[in-house]
Amino acid sequence: MSGLAAIIPAAGLSSRMGRCKPLLPLGGGTVLSRCIALFQENRIDPILVVTGKNRDAVSSEAVRAGVIPIHNNHFEQGMFSSVLTGIGALPPDVSAFFLLPVDMPLVRPETISRLVDEYRRTAPALLYPRFLGERGHPPVIGRELLPDILHHDGFGGLRTVLQRHEADALDLDVADSGTLLDLDHPEDYEHALARFDTAYPNERECRQLWAMRDLPEHIADHCRAVARVAAALCARLNTRSGVAALNPALVRGAALTHDIGKGTKRHETVGANLLRTHGFHAAADIVAEHFDLTLPLDQPITEKEVVFLADKLVRCQSPVALDARYLEKLAAHRHEPGAGQAILGRLERARSLLSRFDREMGIPAELLAREALA
Repeated sequence: MSGLAAIIPAAGLSSRMGRCKPLLPLGGGTVLSRCIALFQENRIDPILVVTGKNRDAVSSEAVRAGVIPIHNNHFEQGMFSSVLTGIGALPPDVSAFFLLPVDMPLVRPETISRLVDEYRRTAPALLYPRFLGERGHPPVIGRELLPDILHHDGFGGLRTVLQRHEADALDLDVADSGTLLDLDHPEDYEHALARFDTAYPNERECRQLWAMRDLPEHIADHCRAVARVAAALCARLNTRSGVAALNPALVRGAALTHDIGKGTKRHETVGANLLRTHGFHAAADIVAEHFDLTLPLDQPITEKEVVFLADKLVRCQSPVALDARYLEKLAAHRHEPGAGQAILGRLERARSLLSRFDREMGIPAELLAREALA
């Protein structure tokens, strides 16, 4: 028995939101279809959507998304009644199930994937995603807990039951703030619209990534300094007319994690792969090329070049001239076969990019770096 299922309670009253939460538009679908897709992308089957209020509309949306809904006749009694309804529909070959309330659609598919891998590796009775030390959703609940859940009197809800099994629980650290974010109020929904499907980490997710990598403080300080310079370059470039604006949040997320793989061979590749594992694909593309890159004259400056140049204008946490940064490397590696030629080649490419920045910004990038770190 190794099957995994998912239960998505979508039966609530949505009283604080003032609108039916499962049917709120999100991305190209709805909040409900997003939650369903998280599990479909990870080949979780069955996916059980529990309906309550707005039964017909929510059921239709579930069917449209490819799953069969089940109805909780006692939905007004609260979430625990929907959990029981979902458990009652679990097939006998299911060994554990995810529980994701429908108002938590910002969980990343990669987080589900990591939870699947961890459950299959360790098979705990209870597995939580943990973000910055706080447990979130969706937990993975083993079949061995079902008797206790089914015989619970409902007082304190499911949490009371799960607390009784703390000794059997396992936590998996995830770089996913969506595991803690639910849609209770209209402002929560506005935040979800802004954050949906962003392929770069926010500042809290960067801190979690640093902690998961046990990143030395001096490298974290360097990343912060690079992020300040990158933000200044980005802001200046965004004053140009007739040019598409760069994304400051992507620049910051990539800058704060550009050295996340430091201490390993080809740290830029290691860092990019780590970011992709957690769903930060746009930031990963930037991190993968922050060591060396070339920008053809017919191509526009992007967030990738901003982070690259910012990194080359910071030594530790202080501003440094571009030439000085590379000539230091040349002096340190001059005895290694082929190293000198490779470093001088990278310097020429970086000089070309620096000149491009200076022309388009109308101010020297090295000056902006000094001001940003003053």
